[in-house]
Amino acid sequence: MCRMIAAPHGVAGERIIEPFLRMARGENATHEHNKALGEFNHPDGWGAVYENGGSYESYLSVQSCWQDSSLKWFNDKTIILMHARRASRGEVNVVNVHPFHVSHNGKSWYFCHNGTVDDPLIAKYRGGTDSERYFRFLLQHLDPENAEESIEAAVSMLHDYTSLNAFLTDGDQFYVINRYSTSPRYYTLYLHNGSDGPIISSEPLPDVVTEWEPLKNGQIIVFQDSSMRSTLIS
Repeated sequence: MCRMIAAPHGVAGERIIEPFLRMARGENATHEHNKALGEFNHPDGWGAVYENGGSYESYLSVQSCWQDSSLKWFNDKTIILMHARRASRGEVNVVNVHPFHVSHNGKSWYFCHNGTVDDPLIAKYRGGTDSERYFRFLLQHLDPENAEESIEAAVSMLHDYTSLNAFLTDGDQFYVINRYSTSPRYYTLYLHNGSDGPIISSEPLPDVVTEWEPLKNGQIIVFQDSSMRSTLIS
């Protein structure tokens, strides 16, 4: 169970770090698990993908984001995604912190997930958590030439999960999956698509922007350059 935020075209760290902290601490919004602000938080490590010299790099910490003094370093960075973990499967260690990074077909892929996946179809894939195994399952089935169709086919094969919500990027294309079976207030992803580029978040962040659109359950979005394509899994 996690909180996450992404900006496929990048966003200034100083713009989203404090809202991300409040979301991770449960101080931004209420939902099925956080019936009062601050009651339900995400303390089991955090990570980020950011731009550095024209390429992407990642940072992982087993500390909670609000305890990690390194977080302030990201104010001056262009952030692609951030993730705060609440462990539901796997040990609390840096190996299990999102975003995961895998080299696949000559590209570097980054991935983060919110939910649990107990489906037997992912069991054969390597990983210390269901999230990492789900990541490798998606990569195995992803066809970049037919991204929406191949992702739709892959996630439609899975049936035992709370949520398949995920961000997946190779630096050229950015994929968003919003699909869940329970707790819609907790799992629904929200999109702001403004003139400064898209931002997708686990919760509306009014300190970032005031207008957020909830994604539909089953929605898949592909961002490439300045375009956005979307499909809906029935």
